[in-house]
Amino acid sequence: MKTNKDSLKDAMDRRLSFLDEVPSCRAKVMYRIAQKEEPVVMKKKLSVGLVLALVLAMLSVSALAAGLLLSAKVSASRLADQALEKQYGVTAEMQTFFSREETELPDGTVQVTYTGVGGMEYVLGTYTAFVVDGKAEITWSRDGEETSGGYGAEAWGREQLRQMMADSLNQEKKDAFMKKAAEIGEKHSVMEDNAPSEANEKYYEQREAGKTAALNARKLSEDEMIRIGREFIIGNYGLNEEQTARMELYTNSFEDEENCWYEMIHDKPCFQVEYLLYNDEYETGDLTRRTEMNGYYNVFVNVETGAVEEYEYNSSLAGQG
Repeated sequence: MKTNKDSLKDAMDRRLSFLDEVPSCRAKVMYRIAQKEEPVVMKKKLSVGLVLALVLAMLSVSALAAGLLLSAKVSASRLADQALEKQYGVTAEMQTFFSREETELPDGTVQVTYTGVGGMEYVLGTYTAFVVDGKAEITWSRDGEETSGGYGAEAWGREQLRQMMADSLNQEKKDAFMKKAAEIGEKHSVMEDNAPSEANEKYYEQREAGKTAALNARKLSEDEMIRIGREFIIGNYGLNEEQTARMELYTNSFEDEENCWYEMIHDKPCFQVEYLLYNDEYETGDLTRRTEMNGYYNVFVNVETGAVEEYEYNSSLAGQG
């Protein structure tokens, strides 16, 4: 992937913010970017990338379900995502404005919640899906409230989300609707808690230990887990041949920091497979060049079984990229 340190600085700082929590990763990633080096796994991918892209682009969602191992939470999340779009019109790209969380209940039901982020918690509310026996029932915390009137409404639904998608391509418009959302939330005494946790230091130590444990538990090769992650992305999001051909592997392999892309997810040892789909908007800073389904894709693959334990798509339009 061709990069430019100066033009990518802001976007990469946002995208790599999570690495600040784990010092063993961020410096190495930024060094590779500065040197315009391709990561080890990237070099392996390029030799067969186009052929693989054309083959995987033919996979359907049904083939995905049959060909990959999916955890109970991932299977439930996929059903909840479908219900969210069908009932409320919230697409995968719109989910950038929400955080998603899955919880397995004692009776086997999986609860999937989507909560607004970035100061938009109040206006966007929370969507809650209960998934059982292959079916998802979903509700919205703002059901029954008036959503007409654009950003002037106090409950923001599909109408506002569509406008937010368009306005996110313009920094001034993005700042305007995010400020409006924060004002409405503040009026209702809903304020984002930015206070640091007293357990932060212990958390980071435990996370680093978990990353090493995940690496040591590995039974599958990174190449195989990358294949699984890529196949899931293409099938789950229905990417077409042209989109698949533009996918760039973002996961980097470092000889002296082997645990960088390993993580414990739901107490399962996983390897993070991350792909970037873009034109040149991240290099030029011109988001108007963005096309449908561009953004970052993350899949966490169980290093022992190859099962997909968690997935995320971030269109980066909410400033979360």
